Amino acid sequence: MNSTCVVIAEDNFVLRRVVVDYLATFGINCIETETAAETWLALKTSPVDVLVLDLILSSDKLMFSTIERMQKDSGLRDIPIIVTSAYSSDALAVADKEGCLKACFFLQKPYDLSQLRYAIIRAVSSSRKPMAPCVG
Repeated sequence: MNSTCVVIAEDNFVLRRVVVDYLATFGINCIETETAAETWLALKTSPVDVLVLDLILSSDKLMFSTIERMQKDSGLRDIPIIVTSAYSSDALAVADKEGCLKACFFLQKPYDLSQLRYAIIRAVSSSRKPMAPCVG
């Protein structure tokens, strides 16, 4: 996993730092973002292997639009997305009118860090995108 590059899109600073520090112990490189704009910039300018996306960032707006934009972008559509949320998957399915969560992995908060690591490993192994070195 040493060459794996993961964007951690999470507005809770403490949780984001805990996740990044934990993943670093396994050689997983992370790029930290806390807004939709920062997340999009990281996706467009870095060789990302996986996006870990808090479904509600600081704007209190569901991030379905980011997922939809990724699905429409030929350079980003093959990046696996792990959605995290305190909402249940059933509650999110009701809110997901466009069905964009069907293409995502899901972790309900609070989650165990080992669950996140396992989800990243699964996402990377199922990805159709070739991995590249992370600069972040």
